[in-house]
Amino acid sequence: MSLKSELSNYQEIFTNELHDNILSYWMKYGVEKDGLGFYGAVDLNNEPVLSANKTSVLNARILWTFAAAAEKYPGKGYDEIAHKAFRVVSEDFADQEHGGFYMELNSDNQVANDIKHTYAQAFVIYSLSKYYEFNPITEVMDKVQDFFYFLDKKTKDPEHKGYYESFTRNWNIYEENRMADNNEPKSMNTHLHLLEAYAAVYKIWKDDLVKQRLSELLGIFINNIIREDGHLGIFFTEEFTETDSSKAICSFGHDIEASWLIWEAAEILGDTSIIAEIKPLILKMADAVLRVGVDKDGGLFLESTRYGSHVRTNKHWWLQAENLVGFMNSFQLTGDPLYWDTVKLSWDFIDKHVIDHEGGEWFTKVNRLGKPYLIEPENDPSPYYRNNWKIDPWKCPYHNGRAMIELTHRISRLLDIKQES
Repeated sequence: MSLKSELSNYQEIFTNELHDNILSYWMKYGVEKDGLGFYGAVDLNNEPVLSANKTSVLNARILWTFAAAAEKYPGKGYDEIAHKAFRVVSEDFADQEHGGFYMELNSDNQVANDIKHTYAQAFVIYSLSKYYEFNPITEVMDKVQDFFYFLDKKTKDPEHKGYYESFTRNWNIYEENRMADNNEPKSMNTHLHLLEAYAAVYKIWKDDLVKQRLSELLGIFINNIIREDGHLGIFFTEEFTETDSSKAICSFGHDIEASWLIWEAAEILGDTSIIAEIKPLILKMADAVLRVGVDKDGGLFLESTRYGSHVRTNKHWWLQAENLVGFMNSFQLTGDPLYWDTVKLSWDFIDKHVIDHEGGEWFTKVNRLGKPYLIEPENDPSPYYRNNWKIDPWKCPYHNGRAMIELTHRISRLLDIKQES
């Protein structure tokens, strides 16, 4: 089969997965039947877990996914979900008194956790920016602009590089509840999602301060976060030096996700010198993951610890989704068939083991051999998401839904190039 035919075949597969499994599942099971929003959790029997809290992260990711789908695929009802999610995020989660967005609400939409995580705030502005692409009205742009200036003022470190992790409701720095293993003051993960968020903002609003902040974030990745071996540092001091305990850890999912998000951000910024500097770095990142993170069956391991001497071989759903996009991005940049072969092998693993072909959507986590975890084991609990839930405060349509959208778009670009040639 020619590459053109192969690409067309996979484009159809990815499109069907997006519409017939991922988005249809969330429309059927994620939307509250007697409410105005979305369930905080749904179990493996596709029954809502009414006691579960709702998070701004989950709802912002629902907004992003359905806004992206509504823009690309009109007439399928995705617009209704996007509008609903916009209302939930911009009204239910908004702190009208102190600004920003709450971390959690209970099932009755009362505030359950008022901590302001920069990570969560980043997802809100990311989703609002995508919603504006779909629904470009003044009201949405005003929200994006106002929140960007607010977020920049509240979260950016005035003395050192980067952004603080978390705050109290009234925006005092909060040190006891950071998204870091040892409550380190700064993390790769928060800065990665600020990078994707600010890139999304700059895509729709060519503001000089947004451009400056996006350029600064790319500089932080180039100079502080990407290690010499191509893996990402994880946790950092206020001065943005990687902490000693962090240096022994490699997070393969973040490595491959960052490889394409960094490239996307650089393209949106449009600075040719930064693009030239970043291209070899992100290919080094992809190669580092391919060397030690991708199993022979195409599944992506979670992480390595102890300087690579210990590999955690569970294969979580979001890693597999990012694996697809990261290696597709590398294939587009180089034309090296090794990367396309990795995309195909990764998809084969996902299709055989990660997709729940009976219950719908994707399993949260499978073991190295592809057997799904269907209970929450006492000796190996997931740090955020649960094995025995299909939807939860962290298990969202954003990773796998975004991957299918990205893949179909990227294949279209490759096919257009081939037709022109």
